[in-house]
Amino acid sequence: MTTKKVRELDVSELRCICDPESLPCDTTDELEPLQGIIGQERALRAIQFGLRMRSFGYNLFVAGSPGTGKKTLIRSLVEEIASQMPTPNDLVYVYNFDRPERPRAIEVPPGVASRFAGFMESLISTLVEEVPKAFKSEDFESRRSQIIQEFQITRAELTERVQVGAKERGLAVKSVGNQIITVPVLEGTEISPDQFNGLSEEVRAEIQKNQIELGDQIQETYRQIRILQQTTQEKLKDLDRTVAMIATGRYIDELRSEFKEHAELLAYLEEVQHDIIDNIGDFLDMEEDEEGAEGLSVAGSSEEDALNRYAINVIVDNSKQQGAPVITENHPTFRNLIGYSEREARMGTLHTDFTLIRPGSILAANHGFLILDLIDLLSTPMAWDALKRVLQAGEVSIQDPTDQYGLVATLGLRPSPVKVDLKVIVLGSAHIYNQLYAVDEDFQKLFKIRAEFDTVMKKNSNHLIEYARFIKTLCDKEQLRHFDRGAVAALVEHSSRMVSDKTRLTLRFSDVADLIRESDYWARENSRSVVIREDVKKAISEKAFRSNLFEERLQEMIDEGSIMIGTAGEVVGQINGLSVYQIGDYSFGKPTRLTAQTSVGEKGVVNVEREARMSGNIHDKGVLILSGYLQGKYGQQRPLSLNASICFEQSYSGVDGDSASSTELYAIVSSLAEAPLKQSIAVTGSINQKGQIQPIGGVNEKIEGFFDTCEAAGLTGDQGVIIPHQNVQNLVLHQRVIDAVREGKFHIYPVETVDQGLEILTGCSAGEPSAEGGFPADTLHGKVQLRLSEMADMVERKYRGSE
Repeated sequence: MTTKKVRELDVSELRCICDPESLPCDTTDELEPLQGIIGQERALRAIQFGLRMRSFGYNLFVAGSPGTGKKTLIRSLVEEIASQMPTPNDLVYVYNFDRPERPRAIEVPPGVASRFAGFMESLISTLVEEVPKAFKSEDFESRRSQIIQEFQITRAELTERVQVGAKERGLAVKSVGNQIITVPVLEGTEISPDQFNGLSEEVRAEIQKNQIELGDQIQETYRQIRILQQTTQEKLKDLDRTVAMIATGRYIDELRSEFKEHAELLAYLEEVQHDIIDNIGDFLDMEEDEEGAEGLSVAGSSEEDALNRYAINVIVDNSKQQGAPVITENHPTFRNLIGYSEREARMGTLHTDFTLIRPGSILAANHGFLILDLIDLLSTPMAWDALKRVLQAGEVSIQDPTDQYGLVATLGLRPSPVKVDLKVIVLGSAHIYNQLYAVDEDFQKLFKIRAEFDTVMKKNSNHLIEYARFIKTLCDKEQLRHFDRGAVAALVEHSSRMVSDKTRLTLRFSDVADLIRESDYWARENSRSVVIREDVKKAISEKAFRSNLFEERLQEMIDEGSIMIGTAGEVVGQINGLSVYQIGDYSFGKPTRLTAQTSVGEKGVVNVEREARMSGNIHDKGVLILSGYLQGKYGQQRPLSLNASICFEQSYSGVDGDSASSTELYAIVSSLAEAPLKQSIAVTGSINQKGQIQPIGGVNEKIEGFFDTCEAAGLTGDQGVIIPHQNVQNLVLHQRVIDAVREGKFHIYPVETVDQGLEILTGCSAGEPSAEGGFPADTLHGKVQLRLSEMADMVERKYRGSE
C-alpha cells in the first residue's frame, strides 16, 4: 500500500519575523521613555489591591520567575503609595525609673525624637556644670553651715548636761572603744576598781545608784542626739533638694515649654526631675572625678553609667522621611528583623543597657512597607516564625532569640513591646507558595493576596512599541547607544526565541536588558553611533559561544564516532531520538541513539533505564503509556506475548521526560515488523494511549542539535526531524537551519499521529483496521499483528507442550 502525502513545513513557518517598518521610529531615541512595566496587568491589579487593603492579613506574596521585573514593579508601586501616606511617628526608648529592666518605648511625632534627644543631652551637660556651682555658692554654704552649727551646739549642750549630771553624782563619763562608762570620783580623783571594792557597802550602794541614774540620763541624751542627727540629715537633704530644684528647675522648665504638646514627654521629664533631685550626688561626683583625674578620662565609670540613664535612645527617626517608609531587608535574620540589644565588654563582663537597644527592619518599616525575599527568610533560623508572631500580635518585642523559645533563662533587658502596623511583601516562587499554603496554616491567614508575574505575553503592535520604549528607557538610564529599527526587530525576534513561541514575547527583562547592554558593546567596538541588527546578532552569537564548550565537545565525539549516531541509511529497531542539555542559562540539543529488541515472551515492554535505576518517573510513565498503546492496538483479539527491550544507547547520566515515548514506539514497531527506520530522520514527541502525538519542550534546540550533526556529517537532502504538530508555533529556528530547509537540504515534518510518523520513517503505509480489527498484511500494522500472532502461537504451544 502507498503512504499518504507527507506534510513538510514551509520556511515561513520556521521562525517569527518582526518587520522593522512596523515600528514607529527610526531609532529608539525618538520614543518616549517607558512608564511602569510591560505585560503584568494581572499582577499589577493584585498588588495595587493588596497595598491599599488595610484589613488584617492582607499582606502580599509576589510570585514569579527571576528577571520578570517584580522587584522593580513592587518598589515603584509601594513608593508611589507610600508617598501619599502620612509620615509615621518617631520612636525612642527611655530609662524606666520604676523598673530599669523594662525600658519604656515612647512614640512622638516625626522629627521630635532627635530634637528631644539633643535637648536632653544638652540638659545633662548643663547640669553637670551648673549643679556643682549651685552647691558651692555662699548662700548654700552659709545655710549648710548654719544647719551643721545648730546641730553641733545642741549636741554640745546635751553632752554638757551629761557631764554636769555626772559631776553632781560624783562620777566621770569616759569613752572606751564603742562604749560609754561611768567612773566614781572621790575628792576629785577617779578611783580604781580595787579602791571601789574597799569602800563601805553604803558608799558603794550610793555610787551604784548614781551610776544607774546617770546611765539612764546618758541613754536619753544619746537618743536625743540620734534624733537630732536624723533631723539635721533631713534638713541637709531638704537643703540639697531645694538647691537642686532651683539649679535644675529652670533648665527642665525650658524643656517642658519646648515639648509642651507631647504629654508622654512631659510625664517623662517629671520623672527625670524627681530622679535627678533624688540622686543629685551623681552630678557632684562627676565634678570630683574630673578634678581628681587631671584631664584623664576613664570610660565606663560608675558616675557616667549613672548619668547615662538620662540619655534618649532614638530607635526610629523619621525627621527626613516623606510619607510612609519602604524598607527592603536583604538579610532577614532574626536580629535584623526584630532588633536586638548590643553588649559591651567591660572589665571582663558583658554589659548592656537601654541605650544599646537597636531596631530591626520591622520597626524601621512600621506604618509603612517591608519587602522580603522568602528564600532568604526561610533559610534563616527563627526569622519566619518571628515575623508571623509580629503580624499576628500586632506588636514587636525586642528580645534575645533564645528567650523566644525558653532555651536559656537569662537576666537582661525586656524592652516594652511596640505596636506595629505594616504591610509585608514577600517575594518567592509559585512552588514555595503552594507548599506553604498546604502546610502552614498561619501563612494562609497572614498572606491573603497572591500576585503572580507572568514570564510571557502576547506579541502585538502595542507590546512591540512598549518593547522599543523599554530599550529607550534603559539606553537613557545607562547612557547606551540607541537601537535602530532593525536592531529593535532583531531583539524582538530573539525575545520570541527565548520563550520558544512565535506569538509571544519574554517578560524576563533582566535577560533582555543584558542583551541590550551587550549589543551596545559590539556597536561601540565597531565604532557605530547606534546599534544595528548585526550588533544584536553578534551579541547573541557571542553569548552562545561563551557557553557552548560542552556542546562542541559532544559534537566532536559524535563526529569522531565515539558517540554512535547515524545520519544515513536504514536500520531495523534503531532510531535517533533527541535530547536537550541544560548548562546554567544555556541549553542545546543533541541526538541520542535509541534501540529496541523484541522476542517471544510475556514480560511486555522492558525499560532498560528503569531496570538500571536511571529512569525518572515521567519517563517511566511514558513507557507505561506506550505499553497501553500496544495493548489497545494489537491486543484486542489475542493477548500480547512479547518481550520488548528499549534502551538509550550510551546514556550514563539518567533519562527523564516523556518526549521520547513516540521514538521508543517507532523502534518497537520497526523491530516487530522488521521494517527498517531511516537514520536520516530524528524524532521527538510524546504519545497518549490512543496513538496521538503530544507537544514537547525544547523543540528548537532539538532540531538544531540534529541539524548540526547532519551538517557535520554532510547534508544529503534526506535528513530531517519529525516533531509534534502542536510545536509548529514554537519554532523560532536559527537562520542556518532555515536556509537549509529553503534549499531542500533539511526537512521538518509535523505529525499528529503515530501512523504519520511511521510512514515517514519507513516509507510504508501504516494501515487501517478492518471491521474485525485486522490490518492488511502489506502494511506496518499488519506485519506487527502477524508477528505478534506468531509469538502468541509459540507461547501457546509451549504451554500445551508443558501440559
